[in-house]
Amino acid sequence: GAAAELGQSRGLVSVRDGCLRPEASTVTWRVGDGPSFVDAPELRCLAGGALAAERAKAAPKIALVGPTEENEQADKIRVFTKRQELVNGYAAYEKRGWMSTTMLWHAGQHWFFGAAAELGQSRGLVSVRDGCLRPEASTVTWRVGDGPSFVDAPELRCLAGGALAAERAKAAPKIALVGPTEENEQADKIRVFTKRQELVNGYAAYEKRGWMSTTMLWHAGQHWFFGAAAELG
Repeated sequence: GAAAELGQSRGLVSVRDGCLRPEASTVTWRVGDGPSFVDAPELRCLAGGALAAERAKAAPKIALVGPTEENEQADKIRVFTKRQELVNGYAAYEKRGWMSTTMLWHAGQHWFFGAAAELGQSRGLVSVRDGCLRPEASTVTWRVGDGPSFVDAPELRCLAGGALAAERAKAAPKIALVGPTEENEQADKIRVFTKRQELVNGYAAYEKRGWMSTTMLWHAGQHWFFGAAAELG
């Protein structure tokens, strides 16, 4: 519970057990629900090897996917790679871009993502209030910064493992860029692309092989690009 309640027989979550270490309890924890308490049979207290094992489950890559209100912060929602160092006792993730690096971390009561300069602080551009050790395990609604306030983004999801692989597998085998451009700029390069087997920066990538050259389409930083094969990634 709150620091002001320290030592008192009250709090937000409790377990009735006289064991000397909370992680040794085999009794079901109970969680405050208004004036009463309800059982939380899946709530566990971990320490030592069990805590290390849970941390080790953190996925090497995660992605935030889905629309947000009025497309807020959509340019920053992307695939993240796990960092070696923990932040505030939790796994943390990063996405390196051409101009900047964005991060995803836990602080206080929330998972946040935002600028690298904010790493470890209780603030960011997108957040979810959940103490889970892995962001993809949260079942709470993510919230997205909209000026001075935050709005719910109920369709925004954090994916990892099989769920992320399934989302990537939805990438079409062929795509095309079509339509006129200003003064017909680059029109000769707008064409049908075929998906490559290899991911680039955690995303599907596409190519168009020509007689003289190969052009590619890929994701990097905050953008999708197409250009020469030498620029891939």
